[in-house]
Amino acid sequence: MKPSSKRWALVACVTLFLAACSGSETGPSGSASAGECARDTSPAAQGMPSEDRIFGWIEDLVGIGYRRTGTPEGRKAAAYVKCQFESLGLEDVHYETVTSWNWQFSSHGLAVNGEAVDAYPAAHSFVTTDEASTFSTGPDGLTAEIVDVGRGTAVQLAQQDVEGKILLFDLKFILPPLGFTPFIEFLWDPGLTVVEPSFFTGNPFITTYESFAEAAMEAGAAGFVGVLADYFDSNRYHNEYYRGTDVTIPGMWVSPSEGARIREMMAESESPEATLELHGSREEAEARTVIGFLPGASKDTIMVQSHHDSVFYGAVEDGSGTAAVLAQAQYFASQPAESREKTMMFATFDSHFTGYQAHKAFTYKYIINEETPYNIVANVTLEHIGKQGLIGDDGELVVTDQPEIRGVIENLAPQLKLKLIDVVRKYDLRRTALLQGHVLCPAGLMPTDAGFICAAGVPTVSLIAGPNYMYDEADTLDKVHREDLVPVTEAFAELIEAMDETPSNAIGVPIVPGLLTDILFDTLAED
Repeated sequence: MKPSSKRWALVACVTLFLAACSGSETGPSGSASAGECARDTSPAAQGMPSEDRIFGWIEDLVGIGYRRTGTPEGRKAAAYVKCQFESLGLEDVHYETVTSWNWQFSSHGLAVNGEAVDAYPAAHSFVTTDEASTFSTGPDGLTAEIVDVGRGTAVQLAQQDVEGKILLFDLKFILPPLGFTPFIEFLWDPGLTVVEPSFFTGNPFITTYESFAEAAMEAGAAGFVGVLADYFDSNRYHNEYYRGTDVTIPGMWVSPSEGARIREMMAESESPEATLELHGSREEAEARTVIGFLPGASKDTIMVQSHHDSVFYGAVEDGSGTAAVLAQAQYFASQPAESREKTMMFATFDSHFTGYQAHKAFTYKYIINEETPYNIVANVTLEHIGKQGLIGDDGELVVTDQPEIRGVIENLAPQLKLKLIDVVRKYDLRRTALLQGHVLCPAGLMPTDAGFICAAGVPTVSLIAGPNYMYDEADTLDKVHREDLVPVTEAFAELIEAMDETPSNAIGVPIVPGLLTDILFDTLAED
């Protein structure tokens, strides 16, 4: 759903605001230039922000459009965050840049036995390995026999002759909230509302796509059609660039209902064939991380982060996370500098959907190689403050008024762990589970933007939820759980204050010996 008409005036204002800030963009060095945004001294910009103000930041980001890495909208999103940081009074606000990818299609199509099928391109498919490229199936498209390989496992592919053929397979979401049950330390859910069918349903982040794609390419498939078997009735699924897997064949996503129709058409033909069309390009693109600081008595630094890029409007992922970072920045910028024992860093990242290059570069610079004066002693990552998404009886997306089940993955020392439990209860952050980060993080099982930083040894608290619409164009403003915007801000502000008062070496529990951390991080970095 696009922003309503009553928002166009605001969107126009945002556009003018960004234009005024265009002089603040920086070069490759990342140093700030002239044209900074003026300090906002209005009452609304002081202290704990209101629900309307936090939601307004999300509205502004959604109004920018699809904030994809390397696009004008992506750059506007980074400029918007930079201007907000400056207006809130953060210091040394700047970009840090790294090369990532911009994958985009110009046209696409799918037909089975000559009959058109509604489909959407699989992002980051049909690429040239490790190179920028222009891709095309040619003016007449790619026509080949289409074969059904079920879930598309390596075993299933080995049982059929798939070379040169287009494969129809069921994409499965393989990590439901239930999968994290062994790692739960504490659950705040009066009434046990999480015990419902969605507790057993996987979210669209961890899937079988990577394993299928590798097996399909190894078997010589010409292309694929992925049925979104665990999705609501949509094909607008914009997958991430999973672990840097270069999928060199073209692919399409279809909804569950269209997948069933394809199978019916295939059953009616002795030699079913599909024609797949995909045209577009993958180019190197500049990813921009936005960083700002609030000085404290020492360079020991508490970091608060999220990501500002998105694949569609991204109200929940991660307009809500970016707004949560801005809310923390406003609250702490309103406090006197002498109240802070530690420096505070605020950051929003790019490249979340295109390979996490910005996250890796940051971790190497600030933590692994220690190239700055800042000693990051704690990380707070805030993502996805959204309503619960369910699949209705007819396959449609159903959104409830309660928050999506969420986890807080943490590896805090006991006194701060107890503080986290206290604030979750105090601010009634229902349907929230605390998860054992000291186990998940070193195992490479931390599905959040904090994964690299935690693996590098920084004590981490990472709020995350996995609504089923988060990679879909259905991620619009109405999905944000507005009632939680202020309580989440209050809870984590209180936790951060406790971190600030805690000796740096007592914030977290070491997860693994240093050598093992290095090995695990190198493995993640290769991904």
